[in-house]
Amino acid sequence: MPCSVPARLVGVNRGSVATTVSRFRVLSVLALLALVVGALPPGAAGYSGSLRRYPYLTDLVKRSVTVNWATTTSISSGTVTFGRAGTRCDAHRVRASRRTITVGSTTEYQWRARLRDLRTDTRYCYRVHGDGSDLLGSDRSPVFRSRVSARSGERFSFAVFGDWGEVDDGTNEGQARLMRRIAHSGVSFAVTTGDTAYESGSQTNYGDLVQTGDDVSGIFGERFWTVAGDEIPLFNAQGNHGLSSTALINWPQPLAVARSHGRYRMETYCCPNESDSVSYPSSWYAFNAGGARFYVLDAAWGNSNVGDGSIYANDYLAHWTTTADEHRWLKHDLRAHPHKVSFAFVHFPLYADNSSETSDPYLHGRGHLEELLGDHGVDIVFNGHAHIYERNARSARGMPVSYVTGGGGAHLEPVSGCHPIDRYAIGWSYSSSTHGSACGAARRPTSTDQVFHFLRVTVDGTKVIVRPTNAAGHTFDVRTYDFS
Repeated sequence: MPCSVPARLVGVNRGSVATTVSRFRVLSVLALLALVVGALPPGAAGYSGSLRRYPYLTDLVKRSVTVNWATTTSISSGTVTFGRAGTRCDAHRVRASRRTITVGSTTEYQWRARLRDLRTDTRYCYRVHGDGSDLLGSDRSPVFRSRVSARSGERFSFAVFGDWGEVDDGTNEGQARLMRRIAHSGVSFAVTTGDTAYESGSQTNYGDLVQTGDDVSGIFGERFWTVAGDEIPLFNAQGNHGLSSTALINWPQPLAVARSHGRYRMETYCCPNESDSVSYPSSWYAFNAGGARFYVLDAAWGNSNVGDGSIYANDYLAHWTTTADEHRWLKHDLRAHPHKVSFAFVHFPLYADNSSETSDPYLHGRGHLEELLGDHGVDIVFNGHAHIYERNARSARGMPVSYVTGGGGAHLEPVSGCHPIDRYAIGWSYSSSTHGSACGAARRPTSTDQVFHFLRVTVDGTKVIVRPTNAAGHTFDVRTYDFS
């Protein structure tokens, strides 16, 4: 049975630190062994040495949520115990299923268990187990909030961020600080705008609690999504980085997809603008929280497979012509589920003042996705792709408000060529002597921590507050909307 060692010294403190002399002797021995065999994760922790991905949540839909984690292959069975927070975290027990994954050169087991029959608007705690042993050791029990019901009328908040999971030598201080901000933000769940785990979205890019290096463990490293994901369920949008089955494996959303009749599988796309026939994930679905509806859409295409077109043109032919499957599904769902407030999450941006990740002419304007969403009452569209922050006004009457939130941790980019509807934008150039850049009412940022950011979005009936928060912990460009 693996030994437990004191709670993590990096990120969120998960439990009490042992103070007995014998416990410190155990830690000293384990640390010495780590120097020899590399067995001890960075930042000595209270969880089991068999744990490779700290538990994280997905698919917070209806009265259920999915718990995910990874272990060494020495663990042959997995379970989750859970109960109402403040009472017993072992009131219920659920068996987990597993699949084999490879992270770097290491074979691991990825585990998944769905917690069912949750009461809405209720806080729950849980723990993960392997072969009957508590894998969290001395770490405290994670606590999450179940889905907010439409009947309660209670206000709630969610986080939005994108273009994240990039590390050099296993480090990214700006992203680490931002993950801590999200962890302490009080949001009920999070939605990304795509491009998760650089450069290719591989299992090695996602990583684990142990392995480090260039482009290794940018998501599940101890200082990244690990500090937030055990308590904040995540809905991941597809981006042009990571067009493989890995994202579908790591972010399972089976109930959200099934209930909205969406799609979440690998499919063959052939062959827009003479591009190659290729297998890409088809990833689109919708879910409800409170009185709002959320559309997680697929607007992406591989950079190296353009043929005679472009990634924007090929994405349009694959997903957004009026006869494309995703367009037809979205149009039907928008008509079938009118809501007082609704949001869309799309990787390619409607409007972006960035010279390399530009506005997508196949998504914005009349006759395109922007108008389809506006005509059916979608209030705000959140985009990624450009590694900047940008808030745009409505491009015309009836069109949605749009944001670009691509500052989740990847290499930042500048803003330029300020569009007339750009009300506030900030970016960063690593090569320019001025570094910070701005559009609209924004001032030039003076550090990267002012550009790395997430959006904390609060829904209170038909009132929506968007509160951008940077890695330094400061809010900026806070806006309140009334969509009544």
